[in-house]
Amino acid sequence: MMDTDILEMLDDIGRSSVARLTPAVKIPGETAQIRREKVLRTIHGTILPRRLEFTAANGDCLAIEVNSSRVTDVFRVQSGVAPDFETESREDLASKLAQLVSDIACAPAPLELISLQPDTALEADDVGITYSEIEAACEGIELPADPIISIVTNDSEPHDTTAVDAATELGATDTPAQLFYEGSERFAQGRVLADGAGVEALRADGKCQAGEPLHPDADLLARFAQDLAGWDADATTTMSHPQLIVMRPSGGKGAGVAVLNDGESFAIAVHEARKLGAVVNLWTSLKRPDG
Repeated sequence: MMDTDILEMLDDIGRSSVARLTPAVKIPGETAQIRREKVLRTIHGTILPRRLEFTAANGDCLAIEVNSSRVTDVFRVQSGVAPDFETESREDLASKLAQLVSDIACAPAPLELISLQPDTALEADDVGITYSEIEAACEGIELPADPIISIVTNDSEPHDTTAVDAATELGATDTPAQLFYEGSERFAQGRVLADGAGVEALRADGKCQAGEPLHPDADLLARFAQDLAGWDADATTTMSHPQLIVMRPSGGKGAGVAVLNDGESFAIAVHEARKLGAVVNLWTSLKRPDG
């Protein structure tokens, strides 16, 4: 390759490169099988000591320490207790790690990866469980061919109905805002249900309840209701109720806000930005004819 070719190639890279606003990298994969292969490949390709955090759209996270294509520790799991590398046998550890890798691959897409420096220096006896051992154990775990849950953009795509099924137990007469308030319990850090005039908070929970840092006062609710009324007036000929309004922080990290306005009342849910998928799934479920 000529020097001019190299310079042109570097110039093309510089022109096409886009700076990332977050250290997270998306792991592509339409199916759980593909995502599991990607996770295993990431473990296999990690030579220097790193802490790898795999996070699904619903907030489920698998955080592991990897060195020389070996998993040497587990810091965080989706549920249950992390494997004990000091007391459990290699066979048991390989089996549990394979299950953890499979579980995070089956979690809602998209899957994101953050690679960090380990919190502590690697111990001399931290030999870990090899990539090959985990891969072999994964062969005995069957995965669904299609994604269990994914972020949906219309009613024809798959969605998670867990939250809305719990919400609809309240009764068929509940308004969409009430159902959204109830359904958001599993992912919201704080939530509020208010009447359309914003005169008062009918219900509040979590960090939005009285005495908590995100509790809205009457003045704030009234001003927010006025803004919604103005929005309704502007969009009355183009959009019907209910409406979902999503506000996300710049860079995708921190807290997001989801508002469901049904014209009579509105519900506000404050949530981790990475749990937007759960918000969209709940909204889609509520819009189903039987929702």
